[in-house]
Amino acid sequence: MDRNSARLAEELRDLADQLRFLESALTSSRTRLSGGQCTLDGEPVETELLSEFKSALDHARHSVWALLEALAGYSGHTVDEVLQNYRMQRASELLHVLRSEIESPSIPDSAVARTFLDEVQIVADLAYRRHMR
Repeated sequence: MDRNSARLAEELRDLADQLRFLESALTSSRTRLSGGQCTLDGEPVETELLSEFKSALDHARHSVWALLEALAGYSGHTVDEVLQNYRMQRASELLHVLRSEIESPSIPDSAVARTFLDEVQIVADLAYRRHMR
């Protein structure tokens, strides 16, 4: 790995760490949402700042996605296979995050939560029947 590649790899790891920190801070019990305002440790977080961050994050995500799609041609997999694997990986990551919330004493009882859990059950049943015969 040349110096530029090593630097890029280090920057990507640092950015991933920073994103995990931000996600943790923004979703912690110290963050409050009330009356259209977001506060962290009692200090307001500007909606414009969150929007700007989301925009930059979306742009980076789409750039990485395009790169991964381009690389799919060299992986020995079709783009459809890469997309399916990516979706399953992302779903696994989301389910892993949700697991701790579902195991907590207070589970949100909402139509969204029930619909989500119904969809998870349907997909799990279909996958089990298809792959466990």
